[in-house]
Amino acid sequence: MLSSWSFICIFAANIFFEPFRLIQLHASANANARGKTHLASLLAGLAVAALGAVIVVKMLANPYGARAYRTLVVGAAAFGLVWLLATELIRTSRRIAFGPLVVLSIFPSLALVHLSLGIRQNVPTAHTPSLRDYLRENASIALEKPFRGYAATIWVDKNGDFSTGPDDTGLQDSRRYVYSRAYFRARYGETFTETDLWRYDIPTFEEYGEWTSVQAHAFAARLLRPAGFSVHPNYLRVFTIDSAVLRAVGVRYILTDAEALDEPSILRGSVSAPDAPTVRLFELINPNLGTYSPMHFVKAVTADEIVQRIRENKDRLDQVAIVTDDVPPTTSQARNVEITIERDGIQIHATSDGPAHILLPVQFSHCLVVVNGAAARLTRANLFQTLMSFDRAVDARIEFHFELFTNNACRLRDGLDNKALGL
Repeated sequence: MLSSWSFICIFAANIFFEPFRLIQLHASANANARGKTHLASLLAGLAVAALGAVIVVKMLANPYGARAYRTLVVGAAAFGLVWLLATELIRTSRRIAFGPLVVLSIFPSLALVHLSLGIRQNVPTAHTPSLRDYLRENASIALEKPFRGYAATIWVDKNGDFSTGPDDTGLQDSRRYVYSRAYFRARYGETFTETDLWRYDIPTFEEYGEWTSVQAHAFAARLLRPAGFSVHPNYLRVFTIDSAVLRAVGVRYILTDAEALDEPSILRGSVSAPDAPTVRLFELINPNLGTYSPMHFVKAVTADEIVQRIRENKDRLDQVAIVTDDVPPTTSQARNVEITIERDGIQIHATSDGPAHILLPVQFSHCLVVVNGAAARLTRANLFQTLMSFDRAVDARIEFHFELFTNNACRLRDGLDNKALGL
């Protein structure tokens, strides 16, 4: 199986070498009519190559730029379809080159896939986007900008308005969040969750996908769900509001139908709709934006032990971290901490009076690498978080380095950690 960049290179090569093949055909043509046909094919091939270059450089360099993506793909589709039709009209039935047709068919196929996603999604306009706009203004991430905390959407559904549906058995307790999407979209024009927030660059604690980590699921299952809850493994979700735990993992804002939180917080806004619960936006006080610098460490080796130690120290998670390796206590705390979002990684600046540690709001993996040579050590803390250790000053760039067939030993180590943790 080819990697995505290998596919891109092969695809681009096919497009770029096609004009040169047509040039050879043109040079060897004897008849004027045939020469004109090949010349037209050459010019069209050059145009396709240029279009392919734009798509590879622009679209694939910024895959989340939805508007530019749509414009490029629609243009490619239109050009591809016209070119396919023109090719069929120009070429005689005696000679049909299937290679260029196959290559060009990628354009309309890609466009149809992309456009079909938009049709299936069919997201209506939010009736009152004030909560989303507030989060976009105060929490969205951007390159070269500081990390400002995660949002979490936590539905209580005390009246059972949207927790049941046609596939309760298959979805298990995740059904509350699956059925809520249609429920809130019909009444508010938005779901207040996942893609409705992600498209505005609002980072969330919630994740959806087959690659959500086992450690994150174990953390959420033991600390952020009622006992006995079973959820679909694709959904990383919060079911109970535990402000102390949520603050420690970097959650700053909570969207919820609850009337109040378990700890003092700031109500930043609310929206209402007929025959629907009011949705409120709360801001937690003192969330971990890389600002938790523990000085005391408790060692635990299994997930159950780690969770128990977290519960015992829940009110001191800014001072105490649960670790699986030996970490000596310190009398120094990090200060002036800044986490900056960069392409493919994060940059962390901090100072201290001696050896210090920062509890990063980032999931730990052995694939996390300090790439700029900074004197910083990364270890696991609180089951699935990253603890960065340094002395006096640090300016570290951290990236996630992993490839499917090479440079994958780090993921194997992550798997061994799961076994050691009893997961």
